[in-house]
Amino acid sequence: MAQKILLKDYTQPDFWAEEVNLRVDIYDEYTIVENTTEYVKNENTEGFNLYLNGQDSELLETKINKNAVEVSQNSDGGISFSDLESKFTLYTKVKIYPEKNLTGEGFYRSGDIYCTQCEAEGFRRITFHQDRPDVMSSYTVTLVGDKERFPFLLSNGDRIDSGSIDDQRHFATWKDPHKKPSYLFAMVAGDLELVKDEYTTKSGRKVSLEFFVDKGNGDKCDHAIESLKNAMKWDEDRFGLEYDLDTYMVVAVDAFNMGAMENKGLNIFNSAYVLAKAETATDSDFQGIEGVIGHEYFHNWTGNRVTCRDWFQLTLKEGLTVFRDQEFSSDMNSRPVKRIDDVKGLKGHQYPEDASPLSHPIKPKEYYEINNFYTATVYEKGSEVIRMIHTLIGEENFRKGMDLYFERFDGMAVTTEDFVKAMADASGRDLSRFQNWYDQNGTPKVNISTNFKDGKLHVLFTHETKFNNKDSSLCFPFHFSLYSSEGEVLYKDHNFIIDQNPQSITIEDLPENPIASWNEGFSAPVKFETNYSFKELAMLMAKCEDNYNRYEFSQLAILKQTDDLVAQAKRGETLKCNEQFMEAFKALLINEALDPALKAYAISLPSLKEYNDGKDRFDFDHAPKAIKFLNSHLANTFEDELLTLAQKSHSTGAFKLDGESMGNRAIKHQCLSLLSASDSKKVWDFISSVYENANNMTDEIGALKLIAASENSLRDSALDKFYQKWKGETLVMQKWLSVQALAEDASFETIENLAKLDIYDNKVPNLLRSLIGVYLVHNVAKLHQEDGSGYRFACEKIAEVDKFNPQIAARLAKSLAVIKKLDAGRAELLTRALEELKANPGLSKDTLEVVSNNLSV
Repeated sequence: MAQKILLKDYTQPDFWAEEVNLRVDIYDEYTIVENTTEYVKNENTEGFNLYLNGQDSELLETKINKNAVEVSQNSDGGISFSDLESKFTLYTKVKIYPEKNLTGEGFYRSGDIYCTQCEAEGFRRITFHQDRPDVMSSYTVTLVGDKERFPFLLSNGDRIDSGSIDDQRHFATWKDPHKKPSYLFAMVAGDLELVKDEYTTKSGRKVSLEFFVDKGNGDKCDHAIESLKNAMKWDEDRFGLEYDLDTYMVVAVDAFNMGAMENKGLNIFNSAYVLAKAETATDSDFQGIEGVIGHEYFHNWTGNRVTCRDWFQLTLKEGLTVFRDQEFSSDMNSRPVKRIDDVKGLKGHQYPEDASPLSHPIKPKEYYEINNFYTATVYEKGSEVIRMIHTLIGEENFRKGMDLYFERFDGMAVTTEDFVKAMADASGRDLSRFQNWYDQNGTPKVNISTNFKDGKLHVLFTHETKFNNKDSSLCFPFHFSLYSSEGEVLYKDHNFIIDQNPQSITIEDLPENPIASWNEGFSAPVKFETNYSFKELAMLMAKCEDNYNRYEFSQLAILKQTDDLVAQAKRGETLKCNEQFMEAFKALLINEALDPALKAYAISLPSLKEYNDGKDRFDFDHAPKAIKFLNSHLANTFEDELLTLAQKSHSTGAFKLDGESMGNRAIKHQCLSLLSASDSKKVWDFISSVYENANNMTDEIGALKLIAASENSLRDSALDKFYQKWKGETLVMQKWLSVQALAEDASFETIENLAKLDIYDNKVPNLLRSLIGVYLVHNVAKLHQEDGSGYRFACEKIAEVDKFNPQIAARLAKSLAVIKKLDAGRAELLTRALEELKANPGLSKDTLEVVSNNLSV
């Protein structure tokens, strides 16, 4: 395995790269990159040595102060110099091969265009450089290419020159006035469609907004452009931050490993997060575009203007920027629904990660491959940590802290400690204990012990954590309310903070032993156990004033009922639902005062994956039966109510993208999802009608998903009709592939046959994720087959993908970090499959690290 990188070993380099001048000549078979960089001595170090990272490039020439020097590449691809002067200019010339580069890192081809991805360590695939975030430089870049093939030659900053070189080739020179680390470098060359708009900042500056997309996709940019304008205004209003260049460019590409990249002034996006119109994009797609467009724009300040000192500080920019994009989307849409959506994502992705061998703090202390730490922990849990700071010090002080953060560190590469200190200094609050959140891994568990006597409720809180330091206590907000048995609010404390372990509180003058609603608004990312009766849950579902917890109580009731059914199945009993649960579910279903989108979340049943993820041990024998029975029982019992609600929410008019319309579509499809367990003709007639007459992709793919998951006679014809209609739209075909990968009867042969279709290319990450990724990660019944064939299939696919895209392969391998949750037979079979994969001599360090961690149970 590669060398482990440790946070404690961080040291500054002996030299800083002040000015970087690149000339990039793009030819059909290769690209020549000339790099002239001015280096100056770092006064904080004593050495005069320089190490430059390099990978997959041919070194053609090297000069120091215009004098040729002989240098050989190290075993890792880099080059070294020693005994240097305190100031010098280094020139290197390399040949690289973008056409052959399938990693999605460095300079590579996506369709007919060339683009870059340099975060985290892709710049070393372009030229020799100190490829680390604390080396911040000014960049001037000249791109040269064929006029016909590459009419657009783009890079960071402002274009300062352009013109013809001869009849066939031309150039464009770009200068970025802001210093940046190499991971924010970008360049694009291609023949694209340009969609332009304009935004006027708060101070009156006009900014040109330029979206570059494949030809014919210009009509799918409206929502992305509108989202960008909204994000720019929101950042001005909420944080006083204006955009700082004359042009903001976005390029959409199909072959992209991530969602998007915030390169200064030239964002490169996965096309899935730019292109959308009602016919081809779902409501979820539209919301995803708004969030990701906002996220990358907000990085201009929280990530670009102030960046990370080293990659251990990744959550410094990502956790903070996720918080900012969540707040933006909350203000643009429904705040309660957005909060539910975010926490549902956290519990669905980050909590399982925290409970697996891949668990790590939001600020890791070591890694082999940094690409493996672009995780839900660093991003989503990191955002929750920022949110807790916001809760602890309040909105006004948080804004003061942000202002102080930029005042102190604009143009610098800093640490998480620097951010927390700015918040502490601005608010006057001691956040030293809170700092422990950056070192803690695993999901903290809060134990709550209560005792009611003589009108007084005594509550004792203790919490359990995993730490990489000696202090085992945390500081976090823990909002709660107390209710009477009839649903009257007896006590509310939305200022309560746990900062000791243990910690107690006594509430007096209570007329009865109250029913508690803990952690309202999901004020802290912690776990705690409760033991509500169905009667208490029914009251809380109906009366709780906190929107998030109202949803949480409905899900607790569904989980409690599912657990009861699993227990019945284990005892061999005839399955039966609790009457109080059924009454509570009906009351929730017919509650017309409830936001439709919130109700859609509240009545959703867990998938087998979601159910098992919340357990210490996976159950593939009784849980599937319990979940199927619950779905079927609800569908048959409440068929009239569910169908009436679905039909009432259905609109045949013009498509609208407002909150009310999206909420109605959400509850309609959730009702239909439950009803799909029924054999009722009128139910399936309605589902078929929704599919056949859909005027938007939310309805079309939503109905198709239900048809494809059923044994309905319409299944094959519906799938073929969809394919014939949309086979020219790659983003839509990704949905079609996912629908089939999720189907309960999807065999390995099914997946292999789909992979042979002309519309599929495993070198395109989106397509790979849509088919192989969905099958391995979400179709858990197929993955965890008792004979181990699912594990063998998964490892074969991971090894296959690893040969050309280690990042994606490593992410697929994370789905196998479950050995300790399996029964003995499955655990042995998975272990065997992983050990065979680990023994593969060509396995990348990305995948090898994940597989090794998976085995370290």
